[in-house]
Amino acid sequence: MAPISFSLGNAISHFTRTDGPKGFLWKFALAYALAACLLQAISVFLQWPVYEAYIGLFANGGGDFDGYVEDMENVSMASRLSGLLILPLAILLWILFEGANQRRYVRGEGFGLRIGADEGRLFVVGLIWMALFIAMYIGFAIMIAIPVAVGLAVGSDAAMLAVLLGIVLVLGYMVLTLWFSARLSAAAALTVRDRQIRFFESWRVTRGKGWTIIGAWIVLGLIAMVVMMLFYLLMAGLGIGLLAAQLPGVMQGDASEGDIITAIANPMFWGPMLVIFLAFAVFQSTLMHIFSGPAALAARTDPAWMSQGMLGEFE
Repeated sequence: MAPISFSLGNAISHFTRTDGPKGFLWKFALAYALAACLLQAISVFLQWPVYEAYIGLFANGGGDFDGYVEDMENVSMASRLSGLLILPLAILLWILFEGANQRRYVRGEGFGLRIGADEGRLFVVGLIWMALFIAMYIGFAIMIAIPVAVGLAVGSDAAMLAVLLGIVLVLGYMVLTLWFSARLSAAAALTVRDRQIRFFESWRVTRGKGWTIIGAWIVLGLIAMVVMMLFYLLMAGLGIGLLAAQLPGVMQGDASEGDIITAIANPMFWGPMLVIFLAFAVFQSTLMHIFSGPAALAARTDPAWMSQGMLGEFE
């Protein structure tokens, strides 16, 4: 294969130009989707009282808020906090598949899951990202607080000025954090490529490539948004249609909570919904691999790395 240059088109389509055995993408997407569905099932099981309270609200047509509040108060704190038990499993899921994801891009390996040195280093990369995201959220809160403070200080006469200041600050901060994230987006690929934690090394590798990576993300994001909206409409329409077919009174709020739970437990409802949900999970899993492409291409076309004669390992 001829060397790949870094460009917007190549960044968008890089997931189609990886080396290695065929069939990686569908194996990766299907395996991740099945694991994510299993994780979601465990989460629902652990927090079933919370979901049951929401079903009660839906069964009452959304009108009996007093009863809804009472149901939510009766849900034990243990049931709510039990959802936190799923967090270690979610982290493990990400580490396993991110390892397989990046090994495909930078080493051309076939699909395979394992817990090894790559996964340990990626865990550290994930912790650094988590710390940065917390800092970004704090910064976002500050950007919102500044115009509010200005508005309170100057009074109603300059309320419009405070609103405009808030819009400028928030939009500017969002662009800044997006650019900052793009510049550091190659951290996982570099870490797997070099078999060492290379988080902030991404800043050097993506120099002059940040806006191209953002452009690729925007194009891929717009395509993904359209497909996801179609999935949501399909799932919502199918779910309501299946319930209405079994319980004609559900649309008027006449169905009881027990009737709705019985209908949801019917294979005629959850069977088709499971198929749609699995297809949606496969699509989301596919996105995980595709969106990694631009940053992985930046790592693969790193001039300093290519000058060391490492390109031949993958070309």
